[in-house]
Amino acid sequence: MKQAPKDFPGQAFLELLRPPKLAQTRFAMFAAYSADPIVLGGALLNLHARGRDNTGGNRSDFAGAVEALRDKVRFIVQRGRIHRGHRLPKITAVLDQFVNEIPYHESTSSWHPKIALMSFDGEKSQRTWRLWIGSRNLTASRDLDLGLVIEGESRRRKGSQTIEGIGELAATLAAEARLPGVDPKEVREELQSVRWNAPEGIDVSCIELWTQGSEPRQPFSDVKGRNLVVLSPFLCDTFVKSLAKTTVECEERTLVTSLQALRKLRPDSRAHLANFKLLSVAAPNPEGDETSISPAAVQNEPALGEEDEGGTGGDHSGLHAKLFAAIADERVDIVAGSANATDRAWSGRNAEVVARFSGGRSEIDGIMAILGSATPISDTLLQGLVETEADISELKIEQIRWAIADMPLSLCRDGKHFRLTCDHAPSLPASAKLEVGLATMSLQDWKRDATEIEFGEVPLALQTDLLQFRLTMENALPASWLLRVPIAPAIDAERDSAAISRFLSVAGLQTWLREMLEGEAGPGAEDDWDSDENNRSMRRESWKYDGIAIEDILKAWAKDQSEKTNSLKRVDGMLNRYVAAVLAHGEHLSDDDREDLIALQQTWSVARDVLMAK
Repeated sequence: MKQAPKDFPGQAFLELLRPPKLAQTRFAMFAAYSADPIVLGGALLNLHARGRDNTGGNRSDFAGAVEALRDKVRFIVQRGRIHRGHRLPKITAVLDQFVNEIPYHESTSSWHPKIALMSFDGEKSQRTWRLWIGSRNLTASRDLDLGLVIEGESRRRKGSQTIEGIGELAATLAAEARLPGVDPKEVREELQSVRWNAPEGIDVSCIELWTQGSEPRQPFSDVKGRNLVVLSPFLCDTFVKSLAKTTVECEERTLVTSLQALRKLRPDSRAHLANFKLLSVAAPNPEGDETSISPAAVQNEPALGEEDEGGTGGDHSGLHAKLFAAIADERVDIVAGSANATDRAWSGRNAEVVARFSGGRSEIDGIMAILGSATPISDTLLQGLVETEADISELKIEQIRWAIADMPLSLCRDGKHFRLTCDHAPSLPASAKLEVGLATMSLQDWKRDATEIEFGEVPLALQTDLLQFRLTMENALPASWLLRVPIAPAIDAERDSAAISRFLSVAGLQTWLREMLEGEAGPGAEDDWDSDENNRSMRRESWKYDGIAIEDILKAWAKDQSEKTNSLKRVDGMLNRYVAAVLAHGEHLSDDDREDLIALQQTWSVARDVLMAK
């Protein structure tokens, strides 16, 4: 009996971000269509080697990650596509500085690549790289996604190779990331000498990142006599017709998609799929990649809409992978990444990324396993599909979101007083209601025709340039999202200190300082960084018994002397800043906590003057 094909190996995405042993993150740049602040926080934790295989980590872990990676990490996402889930801890406001939004106009195009490029520094100046290319966004999705991970270093190793396109990809990301000290030209030149190791059995020919106005190569130029497999959760009329025409000489053609995508095709486009084997997997939950627009609405193909991918359920809630495969005997050529089977993806209107590589039986088995889990679509079912009211309502919601993302919004700050301004009010249907507020504050109605909204006084610890929106409309599911808005004057540099000091308990601050002294993670007795503030533990631990004592400082000093570390200098640079911030913004502090912190300052001052002078 023939064995069932083995699925592609699973891997927790956030685990891929952890530095190699004895290394630390030099810098990291991410590209995605959509992002969830909780996942961004989890990414920082893992890049700082503090996260678990989900988004977990305690409060001092998160504070340390923000402090260590502030000028080293950027998440580059489509403007208006930061997801506002049911959880939005106030501390996520400090993530505004890590996010750069790309202002593509979504009525015609989107920033849509999915990339993680990381550089790590190890012992003895050893530098390594890691590149991930795939279909997954920076969200808590349970959809089926695929990705390729390769590791790079300057040393030549058996099986390593240079790969075309990575230098240009890195330079493009660096230009959009605008990280201090990361020059696009220098990154491109550095990567020219890097050799890459791909998974066993895979040969990568090139990586391609297309930006708006590019001229992408089509998936394959010659598929005659081969079996073609296409995975795409979204389709469009133009690309379906082209795909059918250019692959007519294939031995067999299989398309795995969603009923939602097929439902949005015109009848004449469905007719072009008559000679395809059609299989369905559930659409991404709840929106996925693309929202169809009727020709009467706009003279362009579908727009993207991946903003809410936090589905729950089984192993996979829906199909989100994008893959084109041409199989002949025991070899397969694959084009995989972010590009759906749409004209929008392959015409140079979107920004997309793909990896072109070949594989063998393991990769073919992985593809066959996906096909085996999909459901055949009969001709009767295909012809009976019609667009639903939910599809139409979804489109209306999307069009309003695009318009809001394109509006010239600005935040005016007068001390602690915040005001949102724009030159015109959003145009809303009669049944729609729009609410807006800072990400750290409550929502309030955006009254019709209003061009200014007063947010009132905002404490420094809660100041941010992230706005949250909630749009509700009759016969449509509510939509909630975040958007960065220019602010003048800029938020004070002390905002992070104030926000983190408000966020940390006294025990958390001490745990963080102890980790810096000892170079190891704390005991994990604090609340998780993303836990509900209303339910946080109120357990108090005095520094006199559980915090930093003279003995801890002496041990750190001895380690500094023997191992040439600088833990005392790191703690000295942080302690005064954050303890002062806790005392200045610690309305929640008890008298005992305040006394303990003052005593900690005094103890440290004595030890610093004696030890650091030596």
